[in-house]
Amino acid sequence: TNTDGIGLEELGLQFGKRGDVVVDDVVTSIPNVYAVGDLTADINLVNVAELEGRHAVERIVDPSLPPVSYENISTIMFLQPEVAGVGMNENELQRKGTPYRVASYGYNYVARGIAMRATRGFFKLIVSDDDEMRILGMRVVGEHASSTIQAVALLMHMGRGIRELAEIPHPHPAMPEGVQECARMLLGTSIIKPYIFGDDSLRCHRVKDGVCIPYEGQPNARRTPAAAVTP
Repeated sequence: TNTDGIGLEELGLQFGKRGDVVVDDVVTSIPNVYAVGDLTADINLVNVAELEGRHAVERIVDPSLPPVSYENISTIMFLQPEVAGVGMNENELQRKGTPYRVASYGYNYVARGIAMRATRGFFKLIVSDDDEMRILGMRVVGEHASSTIQAVALLMHMGRGIRELAEIPHPHPAMPEGVQECARMLLGTSIIKPYIFGDDSLRCHRVKDGVCIPYEGQPNARRTPAAAVTP
């Protein structure tokens, strides 16, 4: 590895099986030696390495600081179309047997997407199956996906629900309005009603015990296996 021959072994640092330096938070087996980024076995992303580097400097000054949290790190893939995500997805929640609610909103209903002729894509917002509706995850596929994810990641980090997301004024026209409409659909306050439009790019349902259940009040609601509605 790139760490070979630079004297780390001579220092007596503890290494993992992959040649990574073992750390507790950012502190190595030698208390006054710190390691961050690709040198460790944590998430190997540039933004995470920068966060760890800043945290290491702060810990040198104040060792009582809480460790870095890796729970709600946003990821992006600059494909065509762009993809972004944070938190858990439907497959993970179904494997764990965790009930959840989910809303999907197509780019073809977002004013900015229509204006840009970029209607290929969707937003998917997943929340807990309770009155609090804490955000469990979000996936976005489409133009500007990476620009729509961080507000949701912040709410997840704070353990908050979606009401603020639904109520705060969003810029118009802008792609994050699709995220807001997902929140409104889950709260039942959106003027966009999936069961009226009958469009696969609009969905709002609850998944529990492997069964997909449309929200109450939707006419002709029909139970379907959860796998049948998981893209």
